[in-house]
Amino acid sequence: MLGHNASARLIRVVTKALTAAVVATALVACGADDECGRDVGCAFPADAGAAIDETVRKNMDAGLIPGALVTVHDPARGNFTKAYGVADLATGRAMTIEDHIRIGSITKTFTATAILRAADDNKLSLDDALSEYVPGVPNGDAIALRDLLGMRGGVRDLMSDTDFLDQFLAKTPGEWRPGDSLRTITGHPERAQPPHRETEYSNSEYLLLGLVLEKVTGKPVHEVLDEVATAYGLPDTTYPADATMPAPASRGYAYFDDAATDVTARNTPELFGAAGSMVSTIGDLADYAPRLARGELLKPETHRARLQFTTGTAGGGPLDYGLGMQRFGPWLGHTGGVLGYTTHLGYLPDRGITVAVAVNQYTVPPTLLRVTASSIWFAIVARLYPDSLPGHRDDPVPAAPPPPSPAELSARLQEAFDPKVPVAQKSLRVVDDDKDPELLARLATAFTAYPMSFQVDKLTQFGDGTLLATTTTSFAGGRRPMVVPLAVRDDSWRLSTGWVCENLTLVGQTSPACA
Repeated sequence: MLGHNASARLIRVVTKALTAAVVATALVACGADDECGRDVGCAFPADAGAAIDETVRKNMDAGLIPGALVTVHDPARGNFTKAYGVADLATGRAMTIEDHIRIGSITKTFTATAILRAADDNKLSLDDALSEYVPGVPNGDAIALRDLLGMRGGVRDLMSDTDFLDQFLAKTPGEWRPGDSLRTITGHPERAQPPHRETEYSNSEYLLLGLVLEKVTGKPVHEVLDEVATAYGLPDTTYPADATMPAPASRGYAYFDDAATDVTARNTPELFGAAGSMVSTIGDLADYAPRLARGELLKPETHRARLQFTTGTAGGGPLDYGLGMQRFGPWLGHTGGVLGYTTHLGYLPDRGITVAVAVNQYTVPPTLLRVTASSIWFAIVARLYPDSLPGHRDDPVPAAPPPPSPAELSARLQEAFDPKVPVAQKSLRVVDDDKDPELLARLATAFTAYPMSFQVDKLTQFGDGTLLATTTTSFAGGRRPMVVPLAVRDDSWRLSTGWVCENLTLVGQTSPACA
């Protein structure tokens, strides 16, 4: 929800080098610190399970993620469900597959289903104007409910409002009151865009759809979405009426400085409403994916309309969006992210495969600690189902040179972001700087407004020619962790083009290499 789309750059990275298909039939061993299968035990090919374990643990370690949940349901291979790490840093309690987690924008799929069911029951029309249900929204007479469902309403995203974002990112935020988010949406009519022009991810549009549901049903939106979850047969999926989560629940963490902060209770329904307030379990998500993708609860023609996708943007990256549904190549599902948690749910219709991932750490902006449920999801899919990812090629993995030491890379990063050092003299390059020789200089110049120093704490190397440097970054406001990704190019480790471009975007700049 906070910019948690599947970026094309991520797809390209994880599909460069993929392992051979895993076909063994031995059972996965369950370690003492990990728990397997709620109903299905550990029946899954041993080397497939080992590939998942390696992928998850390396990403958790590099991204400072305390705990993770993963499920793979594959008719041809069997089922794999596993909990990793800890659910509570204060007590050390291990994560379990029964733990509830906040699912962020996966809530949008339930909200969309509720609206579509209401249309099937003739309680509303998708062509109704928003102003019929929610007055005062800029362009409300021209925005149809269908526009909101497809992220084409032109309603400015809450997360792009400076005042909202400042309070959201404060380590000790003020209290959110009912109506605060709606007032943010309606408070700046001059910033609204006309509908129908483009597809752009907006939490505001789904918060408004929740208000539409309340008007149509006469019920609080949490009751409406709870009814949808019940109709789908998901006993552990709910929309809490307040910040309380059902037990057992994983705590959620974010970094505002160099220590993890428990932000579990910061995600109140007043914040994102029907755009991102639900909680679930990894088992329910596994059950939900095929039911959502097959169109259960909807008329066939309504589901076909749901699967009409348009291409747009989310957080500066690409987005394929239907009516409350994301598409990742042939996979259908949705991502989710609220402070402290990210989730990624995907279903491959032609093979009946579900892959779902949830983690209990999310720091904004995501360019800081960049390892999310989505990056783990794509890495797992790249290991197990490489041919299902767009742009997959069977190119050989580039030979990786020895990684630099943490001390050496610290010095090279400091040099790279020093605008006084000419590009030709910098020992660190960017993967695609042949498209823009001044790419690194652009970022170094942009960073002069935010002077910082890097200390590389550890390096995590992956088998696909990538390296994640977990750093402590010092700047005028304090210290925070940052993950810096590198990749092999011409027998040397270089900064990831995607990472450089994401940081350029944050400071309002771009480059030919970022196209």
